[in-house]
Amino acid sequence: MAKEIRYNPSFSVKKNAKNNGVSEATIRHFIRENAIDRRFDKKIAIIEECRKYLKKHPNCTKRELIQKTGHSASTIHQYREYIFTEKEYSDFDKQKVQKRMLRQRNNFYATHPSCTWDILREEKFGKKILEPFCGSGSMAEVIKESGREVDAYDIIDRGYGEIADFFKTDFPKGKYDIITNPPYDEELITIIKKLLGIYKKKIALLLPILYLNGKERYDEIYSKTPPARVYFYTGRINIAKNADWETYNNKGANMTIYAWFIWERGHQGGTELKWIHNKII
Repeated sequence: MAKEIRYNPSFSVKKNAKNNGVSEATIRHFIRENAIDRRFDKKIAIIEECRKYLKKHPNCTKRELIQKTGHSASTIHQYREYIFTEKEYSDFDKQKVQKRMLRQRNNFYATHPSCTWDILREEKFGKKILEPFCGSGSMAEVIKESGREVDAYDIIDRGYGEIADFFKTDFPKGKYDIITNPPYDEELITIIKKLLGIYKKKIALLLPILYLNGKERYDEIYSKTPPARVYFYTGRINIAKNADWETYNNKGANMTIYAWFIWERGHQGGTELKWIHNKII
């Protein structure tokens, strides 16, 4: 009989795994299978914890609430209208959040071809490349033009590549170098860890530079397997939602700052910072 998971959204994946005596992969699978939105559930858990303390100590000060619950002053301030009142969670409607997440999953963000050419100029890759989040093929087509073979997949049929759920697909180990622009959601840690388990010599991920930050990402990935190199863009790049280049080219470059994160088999030591001097598209 499968072990019953007692999941606490206010705890990290690592702590939930430890408390339940299971692997972190089991907890991530539990989160996916139960459609848990960690952001939503964590917010509710914080509010409920504060309300519970206030109920027992109605005259406590804000400073005491911060000290006793362990939440920061900014967190208490952010949720104050819910913590200090009985306001319903109208802004935290879980069904609306889940519907919004489903819409976002069915959208995709295409990478301008120039970005793929950028990293192909900077790094050497093998003959066979895996593109597991290919969208409409903007990256894969450039990789093919460079003379390499590409196996491209996406969970949605967008008229390019094969249909496959990344999390349910057993990709062969040691066959591919990997170049992709993965989804920037709460599954990113799971994605990177899976890629690190299958790549041949090199992985190149296009990510917002803010993903260098984060304790969980550091604990789960960077402290154990740091990137060999990170290439920062000196100019903005263009990422078009649903590959709508006409709309996004008219708007100009995306305001998010991106970088290429490179993992290399056999790399030892820290992460080298480099720059790509691109022109704004």
